[in-house]
This record gives sequence, structure tokens and C-alpha cells, in this order.
Amino acid sequence: MQARIAESDWAARVGRNAARSRRRSREGWRAVLFLLPTVVFVAVFVYAPAAMSLALGFYHYHLLGARTTFAGLADFRSALTYPIFWLALEHTLLYALYMVPLTLAGAVAIALLIDAQGRFYAAIRTLVLLPYITPVIATSIGWLWMFNPQYGVLNAVLHWFNLPPSQWLLSSSMAMPSVVLYSLWHGLGFNVVIVLSALAGVPRPVWEAAAVDGATGWQRFFRVTLPLLTPTLFFLAVVTTIGSLQAFSQIYALSGGTGGPEYATTTLLLLIYQTAFQYFHFSYAAAMAMLLVALILMLTFIQNWLSKRWVFYQ
Repeated sequence: MQARIAESDWAARVGRNAARSRRRSREGWRAVLFLLPTVVFVAVFVYAPAAMSLALGFYHYHLLGARTTFAGLADFRSALTYPIFWLALEHTLLYALYMVPLTLAGAVAIALLIDAQGRFYAAIRTLVLLPYITPVIATSIGWLWMFNPQYGVLNAVLHWFNLPPSQWLLSSSMAMPSVVLYSLWHGLGFNVVIVLSALAGVPRPVWEAAAVDGATGWQRFFRVTLPLLTPTLFFLAVVTTIGSLQAFSQIYALSGGTGGPEYATTTLLLLIYQTAFQYFHFSYAAAMAMLLVALILMLTFIQNWLSKRWVFYQ
């Protein structure tokens, strides 16, 4: 009798295991079917063009040329000996050097001000985020009017403060700061929302304990709030650096696609675009694109290495 019961229990367990296995198999195939469109899209429109660009950098290919020949590292050597390439690299790094610290400092400052205004928190957060969701090209046209030296609103503001007018985008020394000003206006809202989310996760009892111990507002910020925000700031630093090195739309729109005046706003990505789609030297542009990818990877690695010294995880 006990043997029959044990055999029945064993058969029931086998049946349950088989049913569980079939259910997992169906769920697995269902997951594959749901993921397949995304995988195909990424493979066709991301990885395949990247692989083609990498391969194209080792060939001499011109859209109007007669044939394609293997060039080895010739295109890379040409890029590294091209004076405009180094000038564009300098402008790209300068743009990132402007954007990263100004974005992080501005996002933290605005997020703290919004967090202190609990009554209008949702409304102010929405207003801050609005520029980020606007089209770059459309808003750049409006900013071109604002940057106009003769009747632009920015020079009117300078005149109201009795300050000398500026040529803005028409000046080789002010063109890049003008682009940075627009980029901060357009992209700062995203960073503010991320910092606000991080502030919401800071334990309030920690602030209250610091206040009870007699810490001032600045001491609570530098000793409590800022260390707890470092993981979020590290994420924003990496994202902003990568985005700055790949900046194109606002620079193209504000400079009219020329990168001027006097190459003042010519960045690597704009130079790659001009080389490929204005001069049709696709292999040369592909080589410069691979150098830009290497630069991004190198700076990301350096940031990750430095983060061990200043990022504090709870």
C-alpha cells in the first residue's frame, strides 16, 4: 500500500515537473517572439552600420570614384595629419569641458531650489523639463533670432544692464559659448529631473540628524546631500560627456551647417558629416568616426576609473 502511494506521489511530481517545463518553454518562446522585433531593429540599424563603418575605414571609397581599394590604415593616418581634424577635436573637447561641469552644477542648484518649493514642485518640474522635449531644429531657429546682434533679445538684455553688445554666433570667440548657452537651456531639464529623483531618495532623518547636531545648510549640503548624490552625478557626468562629444543638431542648426565662423564651431561629428555628405569621402569619414568612438571609450574608461575616488554608494 505504501509503495503504491509513494509511486503515485512520484508520478504526480514527475507530471508537475513536466507541466512546469512545458510552461517555461512556452514562456521562453513567447519572450523570444516579443524581443525579436527589437533585436532585429538594433541589429539592422545599429550594429550593422557600425560594422560597415568600421570596415569602410580600411578602404579607399569615394561615392563618385571608379572602384574601392583596400587602404589599410591610410585613412586613419590621413585623419591624424589633417589640421582641421585636430582643430575639430579641440573644439569638441572644449564643448564637453563647458557642458559637463555647467550641467552638473546647474542641475544640482535648480533641483535643490525646486525641492525646497514643495507647494509648486510638480508645476515647476514640468516647466523645467519643457525645453528638453522641444525639437532642437525648431528651437534653434528661435535662438538664432535671439542671438541676432542687431535686434536680438540677448543684446537687448545686455543693453538694459548697460553692458556692451556681443556678436554671439558671428564672433569666433563667442560662437562656441553661444552654442553652449543654447545646449544648457535645452538639455538641463533632463538632468534636473534625474537629480530630483535622487534627492527624493535621500533619507530625511539623515538631514534632520545633521541639523540637530548643529550643522549649517552648507555643511549639510557638502557633508550629507552631495556625497549621497555622487552616484547620480557620476551617471550624469558620463551621459553628458558622451552626449557632448556627439553633439551635432544644435551646432549644425546654429552655424548653418558650416561650423563657422572661422571653424569656431566645427566639432568632430560636424566634420565627419561634412566629409561624408558634402565631399562624399565616406571611407575618410568612417576613419574619423572610429577615432571618435575610441575617444569616447577612452574618456568613459577614465571617468569610471576616477569614480572610485569620489563616488560613494550607500
